[in-house]
Amino acid sequence: MNEYYEQYPACAGRSIHKLGQEASAAYSRAREKIARFINASEPAECIWTRNATEALNMVASGLKISKGSKILTTSLEHHSSSLPFVERARRSGMRIEVLRAHNDGTFDIEDWKKAIDRTTRVVSVAHSSNVTGTVTPLRDIVEIAHDRGALVVSDDAQYAPHHPLDVQSLDIDFSAISVHKMCGPTGMGILYGKMELLESLNMFLVGGDTVSDVRFEKGRILPQYLPPPAKFEAGLQNYAGAIGAGAAAEYLQSIGMIEVEKRERELLTIMLKGLKELEHVNVLGPEDVRVRSGLVTFYVDTVTSAHDIASFLSDEYGVMIRSGFHCAGPFHYQLGIPPARGTARASIYIYNNEAEVSRLLEGLHALIVTSSQEETH
Repeated sequence: MNEYYEQYPACAGRSIHKLGQEASAAYSRAREKIARFINASEPAECIWTRNATEALNMVASGLKISKGSKILTTSLEHHSSSLPFVERARRSGMRIEVLRAHNDGTFDIEDWKKAIDRTTRVVSVAHSSNVTGTVTPLRDIVEIAHDRGALVVSDDAQYAPHHPLDVQSLDIDFSAISVHKMCGPTGMGILYGKMELLESLNMFLVGGDTVSDVRFEKGRILPQYLPPPAKFEAGLQNYAGAIGAGAAAEYLQSIGMIEVEKRERELLTIMLKGLKELEHVNVLGPEDVRVRSGLVTFYVDTVTSAHDIASFLSDEYGVMIRSGFHCAGPFHYQLGIPPARGTARASIYIYNNEAEVSRLLEGLHALIVTSSQEETH
């Protein structure tokens, strides 16, 4: 990204001069790197967005779905993979159905078979939960959906950074990825879509760079729009961010996503075991690390708010975790966890180690001892 700003800070695709050509080449290479990372059939199937949320909104807004059709989502979703479709259903006279996850964040495939019927046109599902870390049986879901004429939109923001993702093998119709979760810059996302679906998808934004020609004839403006990906990338783009996204994908591939997954499971095993041994700690999600991504969400009986847990660990132990509802309100309400309490979420990645997991557990133990003593008094 620094190289872009220092050596060729020009607009890709807009300038014929030397710096513009260098920027265009780097921008194109970045898209190719992302395509290799997820095994898209061609780079043009990868659209740059600001984040996974924008990618999911592009699909929800642009799909051609007839009135009265059913859209299926789940109670486990991040708000970004449910609300765009909730709003589309509300505006366009469609039915929205919510498949209830088990309290540990898992699903029975039989439930999917019942929920996806012949009226279902779209299934929006998180490949991996950002609350329980559970991995959804996406391959089976896609097979059921396609057999019944439905498309599958996969929220891969929490999955792509932690596991090998092969969109062709899974036969996913659309996939949304957030680059900041995979060692890349903030403000960058990716929408993957099968080319034939992208070609039929209505445009989310229009303007500069989306057209091959705009004529003025007989008092009318007549645009000729470009094919994907340009069709969806209106206006000046975040060229440095795209180049950074490509570099991040290349870096992770150099490690190997199977190695990333393996390392996370090693640390996840230590973390889960340690949390289970602490009194008053309630862990969400299954114990089997083979069906989880690298995070653990929990709450502490003796601590009123998850924000207090996060503040204590940050201030006293230098351990940074998230707290609140994690943009997954429906699942928290399903579990009977009110907003005032929320949950704490500790995430691990390739840059973490055993000593940092131990420090988390040490800090939690100290907090529990302190809070228990305060309760007694």
